[in-house]
Amino acid sequence: MDIYLDTLLHLPFATVENFQEVDNFIYFKIGLINEEIECPHCQKKLTEIHQTEYVLIRDLSVFGRKVYLRVPRRQYYCEMCDKYSTERLEFVGWRHRDTSRYEENIHEKVRHSNIEQVSREEELSREIVQSIFNNVEKSKKREWGNPKKVGIDEFSERKGHKNFVTVVSSIDNGKPLEIIEGREGKKLIEVLSEKELEARKGVEEVSVDMWAGFVKVIEEIFPNAKIVYDRFHVMQQVNRELNKLRKLMKVTKKGIKFLLLSNREKLKKEEQEKLDKILIENPCLKIAYEIKEELRDIYEKRQTFKGGKRELEKWLRTASLLYRKSGQMIKSHLEGICNYFTNRTTNATAEGINTKIKLIMRQGYGFNNFDNFKLRLLAAFDD
Repeated sequence: MDIYLDTLLHLPFATVENFQEVDNFIYFKIGLINEEIECPHCQKKLTEIHQTEYVLIRDLSVFGRKVYLRVPRRQYYCEMCDKYSTERLEFVGWRHRDTSRYEENIHEKVRHSNIEQVSREEELSREIVQSIFNNVEKSKKREWGNPKKVGIDEFSERKGHKNFVTVVSSIDNGKPLEIIEGREGKKLIEVLSEKELEARKGVEEVSVDMWAGFVKVIEEIFPNAKIVYDRFHVMQQVNRELNKLRKLMKVTKKGIKFLLLSNREKLKKEEQEKLDKILIENPCLKIAYEIKEELRDIYEKRQTFKGGKRELEKWLRTASLLYRKSGQMIKSHLEGICNYFTNRTTNATAEGINTKIKLIMRQGYGFNNFDNFKLRLLAAFDD
């Protein structure tokens, strides 16, 4: 026994019997100081060792040198059960070849970089690093907690393709609650129904875009929640229609699209002057622009459901002449749009989540396996 090495390794019920250095590796021979175990079948104390086999276990590196532990795996015999049981060790998982702390370290490294980089640094195969990461991540118990506001959004795994991934996130803390392959209502209901009922009942608002498939999901999964149609999706649709009007009016000066679609107060003074000049030269475009700004003004100033609904109905009477598609959309989703004015809930957290998703996808050079991608993404938001 070497008390200094025992302190250094800090392994429960274990002591260092000896060690040797070979090239850039350090090997520790480990002895176990407990003299009995409990039979997993009848709980009797077992002291009769049937046989001992040694296995090589990877541990955390020290001073830039790789460390391996030569660990005894003792098999005990129980006369009462007439069965053999192999001792379980606290510092290494059953049938694992790495200490638990080494696996946790690999998991953390992958979270902050990627599989390829960790594979090179640790001189492990990509498959082994992926397996270690998955095992540690799956061992973590993830619960929803008690979110009051939830957002549902989707993105495409590959730009221009329809292979969607749906992200259900907590607006309260800006973290994903669930990530689901596809966006079909039946699949979403099936996955989300497995989550704690009390947590789902406690959700008060769900912010979404106006894709019809989400409505049934919300009614089924979040029975006490109001649907809040995200204001940025509404403004996005209006801006698209404004841009189409600009093209029809053949207003094609460089930079005009940016000036038209930006919030006016965020423009520099010279940009506002340039915009005003273009609008004076194009009276019809000016009317369309002012109608768009009136809608944004409603979003900024109204703070009650009734007040917002009254102003939107007034806005629709004139806006529908130029913004036919947007007008129809707002009319058919009016109540959900007006629910925004109560608590001013938006799905803006999805933007931050989607930005992080894209970064992770680039780091991982794409993900062929959705389950691996899901685990990687959930782990990224543990900070």
